[in-house]
Amino acid sequence: MKEHLLKYFDRELEDEVDICVPMRRMIDRRKGKKIMTDHPILPGYLLISSDISLDDFCSDVHRLPGCYGFLRNLDKSIELHGPDYEYAAWIMHNQGTIQPSKVVYKKGEPIKIIEGPMKDFMGTIVKVDYRHNRVVVEFEFAQVIRQVSMPVEFITLDN
Repeated sequence: MKEHLLKYFDRELEDEVDICVPMRRMIDRRKGKKIMTDHPILPGYLLISSDISLDDFCSDVHRLPGCYGFLRNLDKSIELHGPDYEYAAWIMHNQGTIQPSKVVYKKGEPIKIIEGPMKDFMGTIVKVDYRHNRVVVEFEFAQVIRQVSMPVEFITLDN
């Protein structure tokens, strides 16, 4: 779908349109070994960024094979606002893929994010999975509260 949209906007617009599939780079275990794999953050969604309004292209985009169209706000506009915009901008700022952040965690204490993309994340950490190097974060997107497992690298600080 990303390729269809890029070709379409390349034909129709002189301005550049950025499209990304929001992904998270996870540390998975396979046969006892840690490997890095990419997983979608919002399955089925693409983020499109443009300096110009894309409102005039809604009906044409909806006709592309496999595309359901643009996500719309309650006022029928397609431009993201508020928490949706902040979340999409955070993903786009990280080139569409959220790498593992470095965190310090001791049971019973608040988690401390030392560096990485989650340092400026707007959501709430609701669960820590130390064994699988993940935290479950909760955030609002498209007026729905979502919980997503995000990658982290646990580190220890020598005091």
